[in-house]
Amino acid sequence: MNDRLRAVEVVRAVQAIPYAWPAPPDAASCRRDGAGSCASKHALLAEELRAIGIESAPMFALGPLVPPALADDPEIAPGARLQEVHELLTAYTAWAGPLRVDVTWDPPLIVHGLPGTVGWDGTGDMLIAVGEGASCWVAPRDALREAKEALRRRLYRAGEREVRDRVLTAMARRFEEWRRVKAG
Repeated sequence: MNDRLRAVEVVRAVQAIPYAWPAPPDAASCRRDGAGSCASKHALLAEELRAIGIESAPMFALGPLVPPALADDPEIAPGARLQEVHELLTAYTAWAGPLRVDVTWDPPLIVHGLPGTVGWDGTGDMLIAVGEGASCWVAPRDALREAKEALRRRLYRAGEREVRDRVLTAMARRFEEWRRVKAG
């Protein structure tokens, strides 16, 4: 199997892991729990890519907390005006150069209208879970949590972090309902 096809296999496998929130931001928790947040899924993806010889760099993208598909949900709408500091990766490939890889939403969520790429073929960038056109930053892997929290401190006013957390909890519950409907 060539490098591109191995990368595609790894990316698709991590993307298939269900999104869950809250979740610790590390790869080990994602492996242990079989689910993860943008942080833990991308930490796992970085490890899995490195294991097949592909380096990556963590990225942050700033975009809407609430995807358009959920903007009218009364439990989620309070977060519609908030922004999210979202994690994803740049993977450095020999065949296509740097590729933006975002495995946050698992395929059932993308099918329900969340921004993402299903069936990625390893030749182009994936869609960003918080939407295209987002402001983006590269962050050092060894200071990733600190950099993310610094962005959040700059972004959120008093009380907004708590709203964000409640909305993410409601979104995670909605995602579980969507998966049950698909499975049923």
